[in-house]
Amino acid sequence: MKWAVNINNKQVMVEARYGLSSAGEVLVDGKIAKAWGSSVLGLPKEVSFEIEGKPALLRRRGVIHQNFDLLVDGKLFKKL
Repeated sequence: MKWAVNINNKQVMVEARYGLSSAGEVLVDGKIAKAWGSSVLGLPKEVSFEIEGKPALLRRRGVIHQNFDLLVDGKLFKKL
């Protein structure tokens, strides 16, 4: 999943990648901002990190769905 986020008049690319084991990582402009290990419970409910000094949060949409929403400084961003 990918998002384009404008912060301080700069476009930042955010990507969430994960595999079947639910281990994954969040990349900001191609650099790892946060990583997590595998879990029998699936993807984490929330993953917090920072983008350009602003608080960011990946929030899982539900128990069954393996998709995330991205919130940066409380604002929801749509996937590309």
